[in-house]
Amino acid sequence: MNPLFFPTQDEIELMHVKVIEETGGSYGLRDGGALESALKAAENRAYYEDVPLAILGATYAFHLSQAHAFIDGNKRIAAVTAELFLEMNGARLKASNEEIIELYLDIAASRMSREDVESKFAVWITFT
Repeated sequence: MNPLFFPTQDEIELMHVKVIEETGGSYGLRDGGALESALKAAENRAYYEDVPLAILGATYAFHLSQAHAFIDGNKRIAAVTAELFLEMNGARLKASNEEIIELYLDIAASRMSREDVESKFAVWITFT
C-alpha cells in the first residue's frame, strides 16, 4: 500500500485564511486543540483501523465540522480539508455542489452520524 499524505495543521490554518478571504466571514482559530484532535482522528483511523480512503475523508468531514475549531467557516474548512486529503491521495468526490452543501449542513445540525457520512463518501469517491 502506498503511504498516505495527510494535511498538516499549519496547512489547514492557511487554507482557512484563504477560505475566509474568498467567501467572507471572521478570521481566527478558536481552539487549536480541537483542530489538532479533529485532524488526528483521520490519521489515527488510518494507522490503527486501516480503513479505506473514503472513510478517512469522511472522518475529516465529520470531525472538523463538529470541532468548531475556528471562529467562522468550520463547515467550509471541513469540506476543503476532506477534499484536499482525497486529492492528495489520488481520489475525489463525485457529488454535486448541492449534495455537498446538504451533507455539511446535516453534519452541523447533527442529522448525520459519522457512519452516515462514511456511507455517502463511500458512494461518492472516485479515483483519479
